[in-house]
Amino acid sequence: MDRRNESGSSRRNNDDNYTASSSESPFSNGSDPSNTKPDSKNHSGRLDHDIAHEQTPLLSHNGQESNPATINTNKDNSYNTGGRRRAKDMSTNNKNHVGVNMGDDGVADREQQEDGDGRISSISGQSGRRDRDQPAQDRDRMRPPPLTRERLNRWNRIYSRSVKVVAAVLFGCLLVVVLSPWVAQRVLDQAMVLDIQQASIYDMDQTGFQISIQSTIYLDPTHDGVFGLTRTLQSVFHPTMTIEPSVLHLSLPTDRDDVHMAEFEVERQHMQMGETLQLNLSTHVTVTDANRMAQFFHATLHQSIVDLAIRGPILTRLGSLWYMKLRINQVVPMDGMKGVQNATLVSMSLPADHPQGGIVMTGLAQLNNPSRTVSIKMDAVTFGIYLPSMAHPEVDQFKIAEMSCPELNLEAGKASQIALSGRLFHLDDWILSEMGMIGSFGSGSEKQLLLGRLLSRFIQGQDSTIQVRAMSKDPNVPPWLVEAFKSIVLDMAFPGSPAQDFIRALDMNQLEFGFSDNQELAMLSGRMSTGLQLPPNVTFPIKILQMKPTAWLKTPEGQDMALLEMPDFLPTKSHQDGSALEVYVDIRDIPLRIVADHLDEFYKFLNTSFTKEWLELGIAGEAHAVVECGLGTFELGPIPFDVITRQRGLGGLVSVPPLLESLDVVDSTEHSLTVKATLVLWNPSNISADLGDLSFLWSYGGYLIGMASVPQLQLHAGNNTIECIGMMDPSIHCLRKHDKTCDPELARNASREFISKYISGDNSTSIDVLGYPGSTHIPLLQPMLSSFSISSGLPAIEDDFLISTTMYLLSSTIVLELKNPLDTAITVLYINGTAFYKDEPLGHVNVDFEHDIVSPKPILIPANDHQNETSGYVKTPKLPVMFDLSSVGYEALKKALGGTLEVDVSCHIKAKVGSMLMWVDFAKDGIQSNVKKGF
Repeated sequence: MDRRNESGSSRRNNDDNYTASSSESPFSNGSDPSNTKPDSKNHSGRLDHDIAHEQTPLLSHNGQESNPATINTNKDNSYNTGGRRRAKDMSTNNKNHVGVNMGDDGVADREQQEDGDGRISSISGQSGRRDRDQPAQDRDRMRPPPLTRERLNRWNRIYSRSVKVVAAVLFGCLLVVVLSPWVAQRVLDQAMVLDIQQASIYDMDQTGFQISIQSTIYLDPTHDGVFGLTRTLQSVFHPTMTIEPSVLHLSLPTDRDDVHMAEFEVERQHMQMGETLQLNLSTHVTVTDANRMAQFFHATLHQSIVDLAIRGPILTRLGSLWYMKLRINQVVPMDGMKGVQNATLVSMSLPADHPQGGIVMTGLAQLNNPSRTVSIKMDAVTFGIYLPSMAHPEVDQFKIAEMSCPELNLEAGKASQIALSGRLFHLDDWILSEMGMIGSFGSGSEKQLLLGRLLSRFIQGQDSTIQVRAMSKDPNVPPWLVEAFKSIVLDMAFPGSPAQDFIRALDMNQLEFGFSDNQELAMLSGRMSTGLQLPPNVTFPIKILQMKPTAWLKTPEGQDMALLEMPDFLPTKSHQDGSALEVYVDIRDIPLRIVADHLDEFYKFLNTSFTKEWLELGIAGEAHAVVECGLGTFELGPIPFDVITRQRGLGGLVSVPPLLESLDVVDSTEHSLTVKATLVLWNPSNISADLGDLSFLWSYGGYLIGMASVPQLQLHAGNNTIECIGMMDPSIHCLRKHDKTCDPELARNASREFISKYISGDNSTSIDVLGYPGSTHIPLLQPMLSSFSISSGLPAIEDDFLISTTMYLLSSTIVLELKNPLDTAITVLYINGTAFYKDEPLGHVNVDFEHDIVSPKPILIPANDHQNETSGYVKTPKLPVMFDLSSVGYEALKKALGGTLEVDVSCHIKAKVGSMLMWVDFAKDGIQSNVKKGF
């Protein structure tokens, strides 16, 4: 049997069981409604049939008895069991239950079902076969059951309950439909969390800007406003939500809902509720209220946290079919830029003159964006650089420069380096901003001082405080952005140039010291040359017009010993070669004040200057300069310097030994000669000095033989010809010794030797010129002159004292030709001389003109006025000579008869030089002697 027959047999068995159960009831005629259990499956069809006919009441089956065995057998049948349970439930809930017994025809009709071969089979084999009279059964089946009161009451109760259930369901659905938008809006307002991680703003124009947002969206069930039911719904149903495209508004949190500053489109978004949605949005924001947008950007640039309100309608779809129109009103906090602080100018260069005036200015700035969220990228931005006024720095500002960058990119949480270029204005273009007012005038001197101080610190590597304000001259930049950026005022450091010494060298050339009776003051003149090294980032042309240095002269150990302070600016000459700048300033009679506590150091400096060839001199101080460049004419400084200059000293005046060029006797006494000496000194240094009146001692062989004075001595660099008046007096030796045991004869012998060698033409002998405490009345020079000492060679005489001799063999006489080397007369009183030929005595002369009666008168040699060759010339009379006839020299003399013979002469002479009597030794080699035979 196929599955349809099995199903049909099952249904028939259930119906038979139901019928049997009904026939066994004592109220089978329908009088006991409490025990009546209608078939749940066929109840509806029966009810319709009864209502349609409303005829006879229901009757018991007339042909069949209830079979208990059938009931027990089919008790476990699921269908029947389900029907009985429902009947029992209805009996429990309804005390006036009405039982129904269907007739045989109706039961047979329902319980029969065709087999696959068309036969009719009975479900219940225990009750026997039914009547096979088909027409009778059909008539019985078509006859409607009778309608009783109990049946009608039962129908009314069932209908009323169904209506209530349907109404309740419909009401619940309506309630859900009504409340769902409210619940969803509440969840949206309280549970939705929008976390903006990155917000990049770029491509700004008059209409708005492009924004790219990286954010996350999720629902927080703990704050959903519906007792956390969203967590349950999310975990059980895992719903999805779709947000349809919409236009949202951006507002300030304090604005009304209908007021907004910008709007933007949101694309379709689909999210799984209960999960975090990564929302990456890139859209164009259209600005609708420029003033409010300027306020928002102002807050973004200045505040640590800035709130942004996002408002507008959104159409959501929950699942696949449920649409709701909601409204978002979310205030989103974002990190602000905190005024874009920690901004620095990393470097700054001033390379050349600007064609519009001023100096080209380039640099590199670093801007730190402290916001972790907001990035801003915009086109060219111009920055103004301001210097606070000296008079009113809190209100007055001078706009001194403008610089711009081709692109400004402030990335969130990063430090960005920006290349800047522009110009530093000429002084005439400076603009004074006074409490918000703009003026084109300002104190010229104040502007010059400000610029000078700024550049002075710059070239010395020192930072200066400036203010930087953003502005924009690009008409494409929206005004709301311009106003927001104008509100940023950055206190920045104007960076100094790479650290180096601006004044590299400072030399004191052609120095001239002027001394006076003032112990703490000297006058200084000369030329000061300064080597300036411009920083590598300063290469614009610059000219030094004037300079006023204040310098301390220091010892090599660093001790201050004198101060050179110029009262006024002095004209200068400057020459620029790339980054090197040479400056020359001539100084004349500038006071050099010696520090009272460091007189000894200054004395040491002077003494070192004289004795050493080279000396180191420290010069420290500061310099002010008036410069002229593309910025205008202004004062630069003060610029400190601390250098050590190497100066050439006099070296004891021995590099080229001093020369006693002339020695003339201008007066004499019995014990002294007054001479006029000309001394040539070579000063190898660049130091000159006005030493005033000086006096020195002459020393020969360690004995004082005289002294000399020099009026108003001026010692210059290079050759110096010094004329002095001296007195040769050997007696001063013992007088200055203050020693009673002193032998004055020793000094006289030294004096005689000096004169002897001088007139003999011996230039290998020198005389010492010594200083002593009384050499000068200038206090500052006394220590130096007290130890002053130089040695000078004897001056060369123009003509020999003994020019030639003539010897007469037969008369044994000799005639001398003498030349006075002095400009005073010399009287020869005694002569004792010997002639030598090849170291062999040839002849001897011994004449005492003063005591020998037969001798001629003393020989007077006239003064030599150096006017002609005969000046100071004399030929002596024939003087007796004793020849050594056995000597080799005499044989040579005879052979030279009629000719000449070269001989050496040594004489011991007593003479008066002027009025001073002295002994002089004269020696001369290679004198030409004429040899004659006669008398």
